[in-house]
Amino acid sequence: MTSSVRQLIEAARLEPVAAPFDWARVENTIGAAVPGDYRELLDAGGGGLWLDYIRLNVPGPGAGFAHVDLEQAGLEFEQLLFLFEEDITGAPEDLEPGDRLLPWASTGTGLTLYWQVPPEVGAGAEVGAYPIRISDREGEVWERYELPTTDFLLRVVRGEGEVESGLLRESWMKRDVLFKPYG
Repeated sequence: MTSSVRQLIEAARLEPVAAPFDWARVENTIGAAVPGDYRELLDAGGGGLWLDYIRLNVPGPGAGFAHVDLEQAGLEFEQLLFLFEEDITGAPEDLEPGDRLLPWASTGTGLTLYWQVPPEVGAGAEVGAYPIRISDREGEVWERYELPTTDFLLRVVRGEGEVESGLLRESWMKRDVLFKPYG
């Protein structure tokens, strides 16, 4: 278990999910490996809201939570590709041909957090981290972070300024509500 996963579990006092997620099924559905640290975090506490702001996407979230279904990541990227092709939304300038943007979290303010997945990383591959991309609602602004998912989340939770973002707004975060599980 990575240090950042352990620290998030301890800080939020996460309770393990009743049954571990079927990561093989999830990866086959989205066509890409899910980073190991993210799998560990979700297995340790399930999906939910961090700081009452960042909504983690989770496999099979249940009724009323379709907007945070990790298994829809592939479909969401297909929709995003259409927006890129029709010049409705701008793609990140440094998006490599064949790379996919798979959403792993969002906010209530219209931001989406993606993994930038290269084409050669398919389901079942061992992957440590993908670049993290954040876009505004219109896709006009894209930020990039070279951090494992849980390192990124831990830095945001701690508010240490290590994640300097023009998109993530401190004023929207409720630091007295570290984690609220879905359901």
